[in-house]
Amino acid sequence: MAENAPSPEERPRARWPLILGGLVGGFLLLAAGLALGWYLFYRPIVNVAVQLPAPPAPPAPPGPDQAQVKALEEQIEKQKAANKQIEDQIALLKERLKTDVCTIKDPLGKAPASPAPAGALPERKTEAPPGSGPGPGKVTPAAASMDLPQAGGKATKMAAAGLAQALEQATVLVVSAGGDSGSGFFVAPNYVVTNHHVVARAAPGTEALVLSKHLKTGYIGTVVATSQPGQADFAVIKVDDVPAGSVRPLPVAAEPAALSDVVAAGYPSIAIAQDRNLRRLLAGDLKAAPEVVLTKGTVSAIQNKERNTPMVLHSADISAGNSGGPLIDSCGRVVGINTYIVTSRQTTKANYALGSSWLAAFLRASKTPFDWRADSCA
Repeated sequence: MAENAPSPEERPRARWPLILGGLVGGFLLLAAGLALGWYLFYRPIVNVAVQLPAPPAPPAPPGPDQAQVKALEEQIEKQKAANKQIEDQIALLKERLKTDVCTIKDPLGKAPASPAPAGALPERKTEAPPGSGPGPGKVTPAAASMDLPQAGGKATKMAAAGLAQALEQATVLVVSAGGDSGSGFFVAPNYVVTNHHVVARAAPGTEALVLSKHLKTGYIGTVVATSQPGQADFAVIKVDDVPAGSVRPLPVAAEPAALSDVVAAGYPSIAIAQDRNLRRLLAGDLKAAPEVVLTKGTVSAIQNKERNTPMVLHSADISAGNSGGPLIDSCGRVVGINTYIVTSRQTTKANYALGSSWLAAFLRASKTPFDWRADSCA
């Protein structure tokens, strides 16, 4: 046994591997700790964005009732059509009524080539063509007078209500075949006087529509007489279908003196555009006619009377659409036919009517029946 025991020199030599292994292991543990610390505290941080899936779409609302949708669409289309019809009617109204009362520098044009014929101021009661005795559509002195007051060579002034009623029964809206329009008035049971430009300066034989609220419907008439271009602006429309006794013709008298009271009647577009009956009329309802518009004024002057072409300058307001309408005195007699206005840059306006004696000469020359009153209005 003594032989197997290690020598003292061999014992220390056997510990060095253990010590060396321990040192290496400790160093490795230290390095691993340092590496772990660097990783935890000093490594670069990388952000990774992860896109989440889109949330599911909300559930669709329940669908509308298809029947209701269809009914609503139909209602919208009908409303659009109605609006379009109204717009078309307004445009048509503007086109039809934009003319009529002319604004011109020289309303007379050229002077007549010859003086007015003898008897331009007739003194007899009724002017009628030959063969106009009693019978359908014929005029008699009694029928032409229509009970307008007269007394001893002087006509009696009428009350305002009487004047308004007379004008409502005699004044008419005239629409030409081409769409031009204006005013007119009965001078005999079947004869309407207007301006030639109201019927678009049409030749005799052309048709025109005549209507009023008093007539209760429209009637087709025929232009039977017109004045010569450049000499006057008159036209006569014969309406055969108007029932007897349904109109009240207006008599004709000489132009009144300055400052005499006058009344203008007609269908000015600026006023009748607000009348609902006009929309019905333009839609084709001939029983719907606008109210006749009346304005009061005074005579300012009678111009060009020495030329047998008198013009009445007055203050009764007229505008586009009044052309062809009557200008009457306080006794209900026609003293002029409203024809044009003259304006200036200072926005002043002069209202003109062609004189009644000029009109009477034209009616006599065209053999149109009418009632002339030679008495004065007192």
